[in-house]
Amino acid sequence: MNKSMEDIVKELKAPFDENKIEFKVGATNQEKTMGLALAYVEARAIQERLDEVVGFTNWSVSYREVQGGFLCCLSLRINGEWIAKEDGAQVTEYESLKGGISSAFKRVASSGWGIGRYLYDVESRWYSIRKRGKSYEFTINPTIATQPKGEMPPNNRQLNNQEEIQDKLKKSLLMKVSFGKYKGLSLGEIFELDYRYIQYLIDKSRDTSLVNACSYLKLKYGKN
Repeated sequence: MNKSMEDIVKELKAPFDENKIEFKVGATNQEKTMGLALAYVEARAIQERLDEVVGFTNWSVSYREVQGGFLCCLSLRINGEWIAKEDGAQVTEYESLKGGISSAFKRVASSGWGIGRYLYDVESRWYSIRKRGKSYEFTINPTIATQPKGEMPPNNRQLNNQEEIQDKLKKSLLMKVSFGKYKGLSLGEIFELDYRYIQYLIDKSRDTSLVNACSYLKLKYGKN
């Protein structure tokens, strides 16, 4: 491997394909109907990035347990020299041992080598959520913000976004419900009559298009 340190770091820091990005529910509103989508990448995606950039024989990882968590040491061999970075994380409530190790690995990959670090700088958005077991899940798939925090998109992109928003809003308002006490009414009519029923549809309907439309209306108008 004859890459320079600068080239390696640049490749490690490169954004991930959208299909590699996952989201978890962060902060929620008081009613537990909306949650912030926090973007992250799984440990496997980081491992694949390391394999691609430096080769699977040119990186190694080790762990040591400390009080309340784990420290992870991620070492890369660059032009024959091993360079180590270290960071740690606390154990997690879910699968505490595995979760703590995975969190420590992801943290040192980000803080030490810049892998996925840009995800901390993108804007977190609010999405509709519903209860699933002891936790919460999003009712629609979140997407990563295309612009960093505080950065405005170009005017033509902004115009296109506004047109897309209006088109999506119109379709959502006109979508008709084919079951329940408001059968035959559009979501717009239901929203005006009984906006709490929109959350009922999100929780109970198995129609993905209907759930997405309801979630968009809640997100757009902010009623809980």
